[in-house]
Amino acid sequence: MKKFEPEVELSKSLNEEQKQNLHKEYIENKSVLGIDIYKYSEYSEDIQVYVPVLFNSLYKITVENCSIGEKYFFQNYGSTFSDFKENFISTGDGGFQIFDNPLQSLIFAIYFQLNVKRFNSGSLTGKLNINLFDIIGRIELRYATTYDKIYCYDKNFFGAAIINNSRILSKDNLNRLLTDYKSLQWFDQTINTIENLMIMKIENFYKISYFKEFSKDHGSLLFGNPNSDKFKSFDILKIGTIISKNTSLDIYNLKIQVLISIKGEHKDFKGFFITVGNLNTQGIQ
Repeated sequence: MKKFEPEVELSKSLNEEQKQNLHKEYIENKSVLGIDIYKYSEYSEDIQVYVPVLFNSLYKITVENCSIGEKYFFQNYGSTFSDFKENFISTGDGGFQIFDNPLQSLIFAIYFQLNVKRFNSGSLTGKLNINLFDIIGRIELRYATTYDKIYCYDKNFFGAAIINNSRILSKDNLNRLLTDYKSLQWFDQTINTIENLMIMKIENFYKISYFKEFSKDHGSLLFGNPNSDKFKSFDILKIGTIISKNTSLDIYNLKIQVLISIKGEHKDFKGFFITVGNLNTQGIQ
């Protein structure tokens, strides 16, 4: 991830060593994807201990999916497991992944939900995942994306993007995909509107200024095939406002449906029609 120079005002009260550390580790606007296993606290204690193991398994597979299938969009972020992991804050039953932009957050959420569906359908092969399904059973997740400032100091992450994301997840009692206005604003400023993802192809991104330094040698499964529209529906609704650090956050509910085919699946039909989020318009609590 690209790092930025610290603001002068931020370092006035720090000693020289702290200024040097801050100078090395300061990060500006970033996108945060919050992932949370729905109703984790309602699992029995015997099952709760296995949930972080399952989450880690799903996380590893999702990183592999994005590193291989979406190289174009993650080429400036990193392509190894450690590249992703060093920008991840674990909460045990979920966590916060820090990305350069909201599109990366959305893509990662789509692939994570794909692997949740694979797990629930028994298509996620491997002895570990089969045993975990026998223990835990079907799972559901909820997601939130935010876009704001983040600071990295002493290998720890801080900042409004994480705080806002955590508060959105804590105030939502449903299994939805929620986002803040700043994330939507990034899409508005970059590709005109987030709904345009339904019609975007990889060659369209070549012409957008944000991606001008991205190499065209890398591809994308979601946007790469000109004869196949992976995005089938896209719904967005404003559902409320929350107060975070005396700042109002406008919260939007997203529902995205994507068709993905997975190579190597043992089932006769290898396609997955993935729905991320839902249309429940109940306000946040």
